[in-house]
Amino acid sequence: MKLRYFVIGRNGRLRKVARAAVRRLWEGTLRADALGGARRDELRLVSVVCNGRLLPQKVYLLRVPLEHGKFTEECYLLLQAFTRPDCVTPQEVIAHHTEGWPPSFFKQLAVALDVPVAGLEVPFSVGGPLFLAAARPVTPRQALRFLR
Repeated sequence: MKLRYFVIGRNGRLRKVARAAVRRLWEGTLRADALGGARRDELRLVSVVCNGRLLPQKVYLLRVPLEHGKFTEECYLLLQAFTRPDCVTPQEVIAHHTEGWPPSFFKQLAVALDVPVAGLEVPFSVGGPLFLAAARPVTPRQALRFLR
């Protein structure tokens, strides 16, 4: 299993980003603009779990909250609140994290993954490693084991 990350950057374009860069964003040592993130208040992150042939198996969408382009302790707590059923309903979580993606998102993702759009007929979900890490409090790397 291989995990690939993408962000929505300037002009609504999807960009591939390194796992190490996402880890540094999570740790608060890298600003979102270094990843090509277009906004200072959130980063639209796509996590794609691929098989050994790099074909997508599952896609996760997540709007990562930011404070002036950085992921802070407050951002972590806000993201964690979205994992708590006593704070938000599952419908609210889905509505929030799936709202506002570019209309060409599926086409861009297919191109980025080098698969036909039909190759994206895989489960889509809200969350991924960062969301799970906020819910469990573990690192994103540890959370990846729970996604298998």
